Amino acid sequence: MEFMEAHLQLEEKSFSPAARYQGSLQYLILAFTQQPSQYLNVINSSCWPTVYSGRTNLISVLLAQYNYREGSPVMGANDRNDTSPQTESSHAGNKHDNAINPEKALRLLGIRTDSPSSMAADTEADDMDAAHLDNRSAGKMLQAEKFLGTAVQVKRSSSVPMMNGKQTSKPVIDPAKQHRDELIMDTNKSSIVSKRSVEKLYYAGQPEYFRYFVNKFKRRSPLINRGYWLRMKAIEYGVSRFLSERTAKKKIVINLGCGYDPLPWLFLGKQPQLCQNTVFVDVDYPELMQQKLSVIDKTEQLKELLPKFTRTGKESGLLASSDPYVAIGCDLINLSPLQEILQDHLQAGSGSVAILFTSEVSTAYMEREASQAVFQWAATFDDVRFCLLEQHLPDGPDHPFAATMLAHFDKLRTPLRAAGTMEDMKARFVSAGFPESGTDIRSLWELWSDPTFLSAEERRALDRVEPFDEWEEFALFGSHYFLLVAEKEPNKNYSQTSVHRASRASFFAGSSRASMVSSPSSDRPDVPQYHFTASDVVDAHEILEPHDYRRFTAIIPPAFAESSDGSVGLHGGMGTQERLSSCNTYSSFEAGHALEPIIGPPIRNGIMCHAVTKLGSTSNCVLTGGRTSPDKASAESWLRLDGKWRRVQDLPTGRFRHCAVPLVLPTNPRPAHTVLMFGGKTGDGQVLDEWLIWTGETGWQQVTMKGEEKPAARFGATMITDSREGTSGVLIGGMTSAGRVLNDFWHWNLERDMTLTCRNVTTRATAFLKADACILGRFGAQLVRSPQGILMIGGITGARMLTRQDEILNMKTLRPQPLEGSRPLFVGHSVQDVDDSILILGGGATCFSFGTSWSRSCLLNRTPPDSFQMIWQLQTTQEAGKPTAEQSKPFNETPKNPNPSTQSLALPIPTPIPEQTLTSTTSFPTIISASRPIIFKSCDLGRCTSLWTTPYLKSAVGATRPVSIHSPTTPSTSTLSFASKNFTYTTLPFGDFLDAIDAGQHLYLRSLSSTSPSTLPTHLATDFPALAPDFTLPPQLSLAMDSAHSSPLRISGPVNIWLHFDIHANLLCQIRGTKRLLLFPPSDVSHLGFPPSASSSPIDVFAADPPASLAATTPYEAILHPGDVLFIPPMWPHTAQPLTDTSVAVNVFFRNLMEKGYAAGKDVYGNRDLAAYEKGRKDLAKIIKAFDGLPAEVAGFYLERLGTELVEKGQGLMRSSAIGGGGGAAVGGASISGPLSDGGNGSAGQNGGGGGENLHHTYAELG
Repeated sequence: MEFMEAHLQLEEKSFSPAARYQGSLQYLILAFTQQPSQYLNVINSSCWPTVYSGRTNLISVLLAQYNYREGSPVMGANDRNDTSPQTESSHAGNKHDNAINPEKALRLLGIRTDSPSSMAADTEADDMDAAHLDNRSAGKMLQAEKFLGTAVQVKRSSSVPMMNGKQTSKPVIDPAKQHRDELIMDTNKSSIVSKRSVEKLYYAGQPEYFRYFVNKFKRRSPLINRGYWLRMKAIEYGVSRFLSERTAKKKIVINLGCGYDPLPWLFLGKQPQLCQNTVFVDVDYPELMQQKLSVIDKTEQLKELLPKFTRTGKESGLLASSDPYVAIGCDLINLSPLQEILQDHLQAGSGSVAILFTSEVSTAYMEREASQAVFQWAATFDDVRFCLLEQHLPDGPDHPFAATMLAHFDKLRTPLRAAGTMEDMKARFVSAGFPESGTDIRSLWELWSDPTFLSAEERRALDRVEPFDEWEEFALFGSHYFLLVAEKEPNKNYSQTSVHRASRASFFAGSSRASMVSSPSSDRPDVPQYHFTASDVVDAHEILEPHDYRRFTAIIPPAFAESSDGSVGLHGGMGTQERLSSCNTYSSFEAGHALEPIIGPPIRNGIMCHAVTKLGSTSNCVLTGGRTSPDKASAESWLRLDGKWRRVQDLPTGRFRHCAVPLVLPTNPRPAHTVLMFGGKTGDGQVLDEWLIWTGETGWQQVTMKGEEKPAARFGATMITDSREGTSGVLIGGMTSAGRVLNDFWHWNLERDMTLTCRNVTTRATAFLKADACILGRFGAQLVRSPQGILMIGGITGARMLTRQDEILNMKTLRPQPLEGSRPLFVGHSVQDVDDSILILGGGATCFSFGTSWSRSCLLNRTPPDSFQMIWQLQTTQEAGKPTAEQSKPFNETPKNPNPSTQSLALPIPTPIPEQTLTSTTSFPTIISASRPIIFKSCDLGRCTSLWTTPYLKSAVGATRPVSIHSPTTPSTSTLSFASKNFTYTTLPFGDFLDAIDAGQHLYLRSLSSTSPSTLPTHLATDFPALAPDFTLPPQLSLAMDSAHSSPLRISGPVNIWLHFDIHANLLCQIRGTKRLLLFPPSDVSHLGFPPSASSSPIDVFAADPPASLAATTPYEAILHPGDVLFIPPMWPHTAQPLTDTSVAVNVFFRNLMEKGYAAGKDVYGNRDLAAYEKGRKDLAKIIKAFDGLPAEVAGFYLERLGTELVEKGQGLMRSSAIGGGGGAAVGGASISGPLSDGGNGSAGQNGGGGGENLHHTYAELG
């Protein structure tokens, strides 16, 4: 019992639990191996289970060894059925006493001694079991007893040995550590695939080096791509700054935990001018480095940059070297091999060397003591810098992003061992030996807005690679990663304090040190020191179960005023799987209360980032804009009037993340409820600065700005009126087109003359907030009224991440209101004031690659949790269903006149088609996908615009060449009609035709194939070879020529061309003269008189007395001058009217659908209907025949019903085209949506909106 007594004596001493654990455990292990049954009570009664939490269960391990020693068939609680050869041999074949090796047992339990054999390995054994224990002979046991004397010093395995010279003992392999190291190495596989995705997408046209280390390309999400791009840029920035330093010293760049990262090649291959007299050193686990070297060995593109590349053949240590490259395999837990190689092979200890250590999320997996030893060791070099990129916790581990991140790494069993704050990490480097004034640290989100790190154009260029709108998630990611750069150079004065050093040239020269200055924990005198009282604190109370998760939604008020105080609707948003079109109803009514579900408008697709504006004190509201994907913005507007939704006038341009507030105008005889809108982002990435106002009578009108001050273009800003029914308010924050959060504060006022004045009041607000002014300007925040004043809740800032202390800012007092209770993620949330509380509905974020964090809806107020009773909960979730015929009718607040005048039957005033100048960034595929007409102004079409005069055309083509022309049967006819055939085809010499139109005759030439006019489409290059070299399409539009169907030459006198539509997309290139065109969206087809299966209409839209059906259309107008190019999407009916005596143009018709979409057979003019329509007409004949034999009234009854179904389906498809088919897109600053989204299907049948027009034809046949 001497071991028991020794244990009890140690327990009674005034040691800490850990000290008693380490000291007495030595005796327990020794005792248990000899008398196990006598010591179980000692184990159970001791403090060890508390100290030992998180490791292999002590009792199970010792019992397992006891069972093996005694030959018992019963295994310990944590034993696995391990039948490895070693285990079988030690159990069945060893005839010696199977006593435990105490040294091995200590290592198993996460303890090591100063013995050389145990200092090389970290032996934390989370997943170990008894089968891994090493049974030794009784003779070995006697040596262990001597080793475990009372004078022995025991250390935890995470400690790092001091550099006391060479160690010659062979490290003991620890299976637990080996497994843990493998898990850490696996993180390299995931990150390298993500970096390869960035390389291929964002560095197109540049040499690629990640590709050789990735077997198969996998495209990551835009958020992960952009996050890794920023990480790669940060490391590149740190290394470039070091390599750009002027010095005669040799430079060594040492990448600690390099993985497969090809950092050396990125500089040797892309920036060789920076690599003179530089050696790159890769350091990582030996196994991983051997794999990396194998790739290098068999890849000539990598080896050619490494002259004299030689592998040593060693398993670890110095594995390979060349003139500019060295590969080292070692575990950073034992720095001796690394130190020896750097000194012996690279003379790193001499004064003629400057060293940069880089570490990108590698020391993060080490225990704090171990990583600290690495920093301390690095600081022992004379001329050294350290560039560290890792995670940190800016608002503690309970912040939703941080909790998701930490849980992710824990799940991978690669926990972040020492994640703290940036202040903590800087202090660690100062403690390690780097001077405080030589150590700078910034979050990656801070660097994002730093102009010395990234220019505005560099940030904009990223948006051109792939659509992106995960800004809040990107900011959260960047706020949880930092870049630290520490330097220690000889003969440099670091005596200045960090405060005074701000005037020196910092490593981050363009940064404002906002992460430090504005940190809530800062003790700087210019940072507000808030002394919060109980009245400042806001408590968060989760609403009752169940929860429905969605984000980037919009609040819809109840449809009837009597429910306004007890229910709220939450519409659309991104759900857990997809974008939603449904609406949740939340209520505070008791169970059994008759509750009317709140329903959103019948939008076909799920939508997010839209706005719903309640009209004053009424229950009416207007839904505007939104998006599906970031490049598909909606232009739709929906009004709920008296509980019913109705689509109203579309926005001029589709947009999302815009601001929309209600205004009550003092008009007579009653006030007018309107909506004021500002900013937003279009589908092509244009950020808007326009102010719009809506009324039911006028639709959307642009507001004229008065005065010199004007807010810059922005999206994601927040806006609210000063009072609930006022005409003034504030605009705060938002983001520029370059992805920078604006930190400004504006007051606006709508004057009586309907002009708008704006006043910048930023200076006054920031002067009060002082250095904490960065919490003012936000992106994605929400403004809401409360009993304490208007509150701004959540969002992101441009300088740092908001914390629990300042996420809520009182705009009346400009003081934060700290949050207590549950921790919602104020991203993508919606807010509504209810009684004396704020209802927070929805919210959440994708936390980079770590998972998604969803917020549970909650109520904010000042009531402590113990005295608050929650009554709010989710009641119903309702889909809107399909739009009815009534909802689809054009909206007008003015009652219809039962006896309309001639004026009301006239063609509505056309809307001008948007114009744009072609630039290098113009995306023609995006324009085609949007399926909206647009005019490209003043294009370079070659020499034709200057050469194609009448004399030149006669000379080039030949004056005697016969051409077929359209000649009206009555010479005075001003409009040709294909339906009435008021013209004849006449053959004239080309010269005579030109002379006739110059003389004002109403003639028209549409060229035909010169070889086979009845079977082949015409092409300018083959039918007019002398003219073809003069005409060229701009390179941005080359896609049209690549898939061209035909390119006819059109020459006309002063004669109008009939209304028609084309199956193919069309570029109308105006060469000479001026021409006016009227276009109609496909949704107008039923009002334009097209007969079934015909592509030409008998209606003359230019007539003085147009038919009444035109009053229901939405015409658009284009005026073309020489050099202008009009894009006409398929199925857009149009007609042309020359404004000069002679007009010369070239059409380029091209296919933009899948080839199988077009009908088979010849198509000379490009107007043969689609295959689906031709097949549909055949099917119709079968349907009609099926009713043979029934009474006429019965057959007619059912055919009418079938026709109605087809019409409703077609109308629904065309209504949804503003979102599904490509509505709301714009390119290069010009809208190609807006009012156009009334019609337009995405390229007939391809983009989800097609087919509507032909369904109308089908219904006409059923009628």
